[in-house]
Amino acid sequence: MSEMKKIAVLMACHNRSATTLSCLRLLFGNATAPKITVFLVDDGSTDGTYEAVKKVFPAVQAIRGDGSLYWAKGMEFAWRMALAHEQVDGKFDAYMWLNDDTMLAENALGKLMSMYDVQSIVVGNLVDRNGKPVYGFNVNGWVNGNCVLIPRAVFEKIGMICGEYAHAWADSDYAMRAKRAGISIAGCGVVGTTEWHPLRPDLGAMCLRERWHSLFAPKGWNLHDLWLYRKRNWGHCAAIASCVHFVIHVLIGK
Repeated sequence: MSEMKKIAVLMACHNRSATTLSCLRLLFGNATAPKITVFLVDDGSTDGTYEAVKKVFPAVQAIRGDGSLYWAKGMEFAWRMALAHEQVDGKFDAYMWLNDDTMLAENALGKLMSMYDVQSIVVGNLVDRNGKPVYGFNVNGWVNGNCVLIPRAVFEKIGMICGEYAHAWADSDYAMRAKRAGISIAGCGVVGTTEWHPLRPDLGAMCLRERWHSLFAPKGWNLHDLWLYRKRNWGHCAAIASCVHFVIHVLIGK
């Protein structure tokens, strides 16, 4: 690539100050980095994350949430911040999703940008400390939103991430929308490390009351997000069937 691209890095965080700062250090220290501006939504942290970020990285465009945004709504909020910033500083060439527990390798941005194409989403794969693949892109089309580059033309065609979700499904939903619009998705290889976090709590460790409440918890076995994902991508009948199966599965604890 002959010209420097302007990238809006979109992040959401909550109560892991040291991890967030480490992620930002590696991001800003990345070799062959394009021109980046970070938009960070701190969703109600009580451990001083917001204050620490503003002190160590004053250039980061940070804002506080009230603790009700979680990942999907937080990322949508960060995206809206980037769009508002464009009114002052001009349009970005691409938007990059970055989880605050993603520790980028020193050539990560170079890898992502080497595959930059205005009509293609690029997904960075992540491994754990033992080198085991944990998040990223696979040939079945599943996309994890830990490290994803979305060119401006893609955004202009399919829009932002859907903030109607709470914590999960929004990244895969975006990939489904991209496929329907004829947008390609490609992995660019390993770009860093992170640790595996179970998407949902262990049903076997929960009583019936707890399992029932988990159906309505943003980070639990969230029935709302499942319904929304299935309805948006396969229709009402598929959503009903999936939710009935889901409720039975959760309530019996298997």
